[in-house]
Amino acid sequence: MKKIFLLFVGCLFLVSLAGCGSVVPPGTTVIILKPKGKAIIKNEGLYRAWGRDKLYFLDTKLKSFPKKLEILCADEINMSVDVKWVGAFAVSEESIDIIKKKVPAQKIERGDIKGFELSLGRFFSTTMADILSSITRETVASYRTDNIRNEREAIRLAIKKKFLTRIKELNYPVETTDVLITNLDYPPEVTAKRKKIKEAELQDLENAALAKAAVAKAKRDAELAGELGKAALVKAKADAAANTVRAKSLTPEILAVKQLETLVRLAEGPNNTVVVIPFDAIKPGGLQETLINREAIDRLTKAIGK
Repeated sequence: MKKIFLLFVGCLFLVSLAGCGSVVPPGTTVIILKPKGKAIIKNEGLYRAWGRDKLYFLDTKLKSFPKKLEILCADEINMSVDVKWVGAFAVSEESIDIIKKKVPAQKIERGDIKGFELSLGRFFSTTMADILSSITRETVASYRTDNIRNEREAIRLAIKKKFLTRIKELNYPVETTDVLITNLDYPPEVTAKRKKIKEAELQDLENAALAKAAVAKAKRDAELAGELGKAALVKAKADAAANTVRAKSLTPEILAVKQLETLVRLAEGPNNTVVVIPFDAIKPGGLQETLINREAIDRLTKAIGK
């Protein structure tokens, strides 16, 4: 019986020595911690753990972690600021002890993953979140709220620079891809006030545009009236000149001819038997007499004879 027991114990010991082999899950780093403290890091391929080896699994995929902050700015107004760190673990033999000290190991059994998980999220919350919050507060607090939106990119770059410097000083085992400002909001009462101010500014712009249009229209109307006045003046001058020409051309001779022509038309009527010739038309001498003798009286006589 004793021999059988010893044989069974021996088999268990051999199994424990043999250990097991598994494939490193995608996006995961496996740390095999030996009893004597030596660590083996596997990022891909097969890994093998023996009886007293400890397995640590680190999620090394790129992740982001946000922080929501209320920051009192230089003009005594609170600003809601959302800042986000984007990065991943940077695992090396030198960084294992830091990660283990800063991150509470959580035992897991999930498929092939059996051991202890070291979470990037817990590492961020326990080591980096306060640093990011402090640097963001310090940077944003120096600005007035009216200037923050226009200076958003400059603020972000300043936060990122200070944060990277601090993480490097602490020798934290992470790689920072970026630090983002995802939101900037005023308090509701300030937002409402700024909305009213904006509406008033827009109304002023609209009124100014309408006034400018009215002035432009008045100017065009005045210019048009001026042009019409110029045209009327030119026409009046032309009419006056024409009347002057006509007045000068109405000589006594032409008037006498016109009178005779009128008498002829009157004489051509069926009821006219007596014709009265104005004195001025038949006075002796000049063109009037010649016209009467040669042309006008002849036509008048012919008309009466009919």
